[in-house]
Amino acid sequence: MNASKFEKKAVFEHLADGIETQIRQEGWKGLLPSGRDLAQKHKVSLPTVQKAIALLAERRVLVSRGGKRRLEVAPGVAGSRPKSGHLEILVLSTRPLSGFDTPISLGLLQLGEHLKLKGDGFRFVDLSRLQGTALRKAAHAEVVKSKPSHCILMAPDANLFAGVSRHRVKIASMYGNLRSNRITRLGIQYGALVDVAVKHLVSLGHRRFFIPFLGRKVKLPNSVAGIARVAKEQGVIIDVRFSSLELTTGNMGALLDAGLAKGATAVLFPQWTDFMPAIAYFGRRDLEFPRDVSVVSLIGTMLSSQFSPPIACCLSLPECVVKQADLWIRSDVLDLAIFDAVFAGTWQAGASTGPAPSKR
Repeated sequence: MNASKFEKKAVFEHLADGIETQIRQEGWKGLLPSGRDLAQKHKVSLPTVQKAIALLAERRVLVSRGGKRRLEVAPGVAGSRPKSGHLEILVLSTRPLSGFDTPISLGLLQLGEHLKLKGDGFRFVDLSRLQGTALRKAAHAEVVKSKPSHCILMAPDANLFAGVSRHRVKIASMYGNLRSNRITRLGIQYGALVDVAVKHLVSLGHRRFFIPFLGRKVKLPNSVAGIARVAKEQGVIIDVRFSSLELTTGNMGALLDAGLAKGATAVLFPQWTDFMPAIAYFGRRDLEFPRDVSVVSLIGTMLSSQFSPPIACCLSLPECVVKQADLWIRSDVLDLAIFDAVFAGTWQAGASTGPAPSKR
């Protein structure tokens, strides 16, 4: 038997073959990720990566870039360019998919299927294991690899944004507090949801409301303006409190103490996860809802209606994510009305009652 058919290759040769295959099949262009990034990704030593890169340079798969130390993919080596009209969407996240509320995680999965049916590309990359400089470099490497037309950042921090913003790509975010003119903020504004909830509670006799935003480093100016507009139109008092403190029972209790002390008879929690830490607080204070205070989760889940007693809420649905993200991708338009319309149509009154009689 001819032994040459089973000629062994060194690890760096296998690595070079694998990188070249990716470049040719996936259409990599521009700078190659750093040697350390490649070493970490392929779980090999840095010298092995350096030998593989040198071999690719010998094959003219990689070429030097104007005398700079980093190499880039040689012209004509990468895969064929996307067909006209083809879009490539890259989703980079600092949380695993399971770390988001079910409607959001399902919405992202459905968005991927929706885009693929239209002939577009879609990738979700979980970068939750990385922080700091490592996160920035990984985000940069993913953009280099995918060459996306649009990038959605999930729960981004400054490092994730820094790794993407150096590239010419349209950027949107969800669950993010970053301030940049380059970022389109997908998601909701709470003014419309507060309008739905307050109209219902006003009909029951409520006039003073409290909204605790906990774990928010940056205020939501558009939401605050919308809530103020609702308060003026309905002739009610809506006390909004922001705190950057962590979402815990103790911190939530401190906010609720301040709100209820001012006479609020209804508490509007931004999301179901904000309401959960308050359950123990109500128990300690011997408060029952809705007997002593009415409770609303502005964005709820199916658990809201199954809770005892049921919590008033607007249900979140995956279609919110799909419709709004697809509109932004196709036309660069941000239409929060899509979210608002879906939420308003899913309002559940729960066990809401009128305010408790005053104790004299």
